[in-house]
Amino acid sequence: MSFSIHFIICNLVLSALLGILLFFKKILRKHISPDSQYRIWYVFAAALLLPFLPYAPSGPGRMLEQFLDLLSAGTAAPAGAPAAQNTADASFVQLGMTDLASSFAGRGFRTAGILLTAIWAAGCCISAALVLRHILKIRRIKKLAYPITPETEPDLYSRYLSCIRELKIRRKAALYASCSIPSPVSYGLLRPKIIIPQDMDVLLAEEDIRFIFLHELQHFKHKDAALNDLACILQIVYWFNPFVRRGFRIMEKDREIACDCSVIRTVGRDQAVSYGHTLIRYAEKLHQNAFLSPLSTLSGEKSAIVQRIKEIAEYRTETPAGKVRSACILLLAVLLVYTTSPFLTAYAAQNSPYDLAGKNVEETDLSSYFHGSEGTFVLYDMTGDSYLIYNEAMSTKRVSPDSTFKIYSGLFGLEEGLISPDSSARSWDGTEYFFDSWNQDQTLATAMQNSVNWYFQELDAQMGYSTLSSYYSRISYGNCDLSGGIGSYWAESSLKISPVEQTELLADLLQNRWGFRTENIQAVRDAMFVADTPAGKLYGKTGTGSDGNRNINGWFIGFLETETNVFCFAANIQDGPDASGTMASEITMNILNDLL
Repeated sequence: MSFSIHFIICNLVLSALLGILLFFKKILRKHISPDSQYRIWYVFAAALLLPFLPYAPSGPGRMLEQFLDLLSAGTAAPAGAPAAQNTADASFVQLGMTDLASSFAGRGFRTAGILLTAIWAAGCCISAALVLRHILKIRRIKKLAYPITPETEPDLYSRYLSCIRELKIRRKAALYASCSIPSPVSYGLLRPKIIIPQDMDVLLAEEDIRFIFLHELQHFKHKDAALNDLACILQIVYWFNPFVRRGFRIMEKDREIACDCSVIRTVGRDQAVSYGHTLIRYAEKLHQNAFLSPLSTLSGEKSAIVQRIKEIAEYRTETPAGKVRSACILLLAVLLVYTTSPFLTAYAAQNSPYDLAGKNVEETDLSSYFHGSEGTFVLYDMTGDSYLIYNEAMSTKRVSPDSTFKIYSGLFGLEEGLISPDSSARSWDGTEYFFDSWNQDQTLATAMQNSVNWYFQELDAQMGYSTLSSYYSRISYGNCDLSGGIGSYWAESSLKISPVEQTELLADLLQNRWGFRTENIQAVRDAMFVADTPAGKLYGKTGTGSDGNRNINGWFIGFLETETNVFCFAANIQDGPDASGTMASEITMNILNDLL
């Protein structure tokens, strides 16, 4: 799936998520403090970042399993069952995302995706230019402003220091005055500054000035500039989404209300009315501030001021029970975002079809070889850097690798020193398996030839989840998702890869583009050897997936070395009368004999 299509889907999910958050904020308003209502926007901002984060979402059960895998690193896992019997259901979220993405496969959608990405990028540039204009305007204001110090404004600066001490702030924010702004602003995360209108101390009473300083310093104390700056960036990225823009407008109002409540907690409930009068008098004397993020401002839209006055009038000291309720509601918001995260992450898009855009592809009709079964065949010419593909749509669809993963499990085990090219034997623990060939000691070569699950499961278990995951990420193996569990992530579970990617990985393996030890690459090649054929030396690995009742996924991947070239291939069968590795290998041999 292209980035643009995935991003559109993410925006639909994010808009629905925002609607849910706003709905619950409204109906639970009396049960959640203004501070927690504002903190919910941190949760929503985190959700807006998820489409750009390449991580694999895991459910609570999977997370516990991964944690146990980490603890058990260095110990052997229980031996597994045959590939046809060792299965794990893919999660509902992943299946749903994959099915949804399938409808976007195809060249027409790839072209549309490129166009949408270009439009989005252009909009981001325009939005970024507008924000930059605001930043430059702020810099000009700062440049023209003069610092308030004990020497320039001793009385005003003394009041400012008094407010700092009242709030127990250790790090001071620099104070400036400017004739270019109508109301105070605070900005800056690393070098915070507060700028007040020139002659503010002349326009307002001493008590009003105190309240204003406390308000702006509360922004500084709570590090509101961090969310402000992040919101500024996110508004650039989501410039086209009116719901996100509306959400940030509401966030600005919630931020000011939370700050108002913090001021009242500082000065006392008995001064809440006086503080509210300050807002009213200030709104009468000064015009609405024209600046947006990354500034925090005391003023705002008239409706927002009215809402703030209402909240101040209704202010009640939060009880311990109220704090617990607020914390629980905030936790529910976090769980809601966590639940939707598999739909949002860039990683979720990796379960979608692989993109062949820009590849040298020739399509061909090989349907007669598949005898009515749904299948695909990919032949990659390493010398010509070209693909011959039957059933392009299926060739880019990611499915479980089943036993073909053993090529790389063995390679990782060699790299970690768990086995070596000269000493790869592992002892059978006496567990009786359905296949007699499994019930004996194994080497890498015999385990690969007989597709012995327990051998590779032991290697994976000894490496542990973290090490294994880093290797899969290093070689970019499909979606790199091992959340299905270290013993079965490859068996109709979380790990997915397309036939096209299988051939590309084999080409990378043969050229050792990952910088692995040469002797380890050679050991894996030797273990994959099948036979000498009239066309050349054949290397390969089968794989069979089952739903428990019948075979549903058949693989045969490998490469053929001729005198002048190397061809990497991948055949895959889905839901046919015999969707097995055996059938895939027979089809591959017939195709290779006829083509080469």
